[in-house]
Amino acid sequence: MIERARASIENFATTKGVDISNICFVVVGSVDRHEALEASDFDVIPVALIESALEQYRMNDAELRAKLATDLGVKVSKGEDLTKATTIGELTESDCIGGSNDSSGSLTKRILILTESRQVAGGFKLSDVREQILKAYANETRTSGRHVLSLCNDIARYYKTLCIEYKAKIDEEEKDWCTRNMKLRHSRKLWYFSNILAIAKLSEEHPLGDDEYVRALLKIFDEPPAERVVRAQCSSQPTETGRLLENYAIFLEFMSKDKNRTALAKVEHEKRYAMEPDNQFLAMKLNSDVMHQTILAILHGLSPSMSNKVISWFLL
Repeated sequence: MIERARASIENFATTKGVDISNICFVVVGSVDRHEALEASDFDVIPVALIESALEQYRMNDAELRAKLATDLGVKVSKGEDLTKATTIGELTESDCIGGSNDSSGSLTKRILILTESRQVAGGFKLSDVREQILKAYANETRTSGRHVLSLCNDIARYYKTLCIEYKAKIDEEEKDWCTRNMKLRHSRKLWYFSNILAIAKLSEEHPLGDDEYVRALLKIFDEPPAERVVRAQCSSQPTETGRLLENYAIFLEFMSKDKNRTALAKVEHEKRYAMEPDNQFLAMKLNSDVMHQTILAILHGLSPSMSNKVISWFLL
């Protein structure tokens, strides 16, 4: 899908005479996690190195997205709110990270680009985008020369935002609440857990929180969440890690079937615990409960040093 998207964007740029050498086209979400289904949305965020590049591109944004949707045969983001084109400065300036210009949308955009993204096209490298975002968090003025604690705060804040916004979205839309619920219980929870483990584990290996630590974080953020969990904990807790990923694989296999997704969409909230043959909520909730208990078991099995970091950096 990424290769097809790259060809589509580059063809559009050539045909329209649009310079994308200073643009990074970033796709976020299930595509980066290697979990995209055939009907998955394609959420693209164009990030410009300089303001002039953004201004030149912006007038072509809607037309490019329409062409991309046609070429891929899937729903492509419209460039509103989360996926609106931006500059690297808007993602890294002080007043945009916890300052007066920060918002739920800004938080979501920079955290997804940092931890759950893949480059589709453009000459501005995603590795450079990520490095600038992470170094904005790792700035000594903000962290007092310690590990990226401000990033830990934002990762926790983003996860809590997902949990809070879930209620608002199902209250407003009143449809397909069950699919949102299952994604929150499975993919979003694993994403959060993988970041907690990765950041704490790498800090054990790089206790000074120096540039080497930042480079190690950038490397692990380039991997899907499941691989982060394996790298962080499989050697010390292989059984629990295997059990966690097995239950996560059950969720992915379930979501890969159209009939299952259709059944989830039909579950009424008031009848979610009804013992009916077509109620898929019960089985998937049980699977998520097992995942949750396994995550707790892994946390309880951490070394005292890692456990202190998880509690101090993400919970307190």
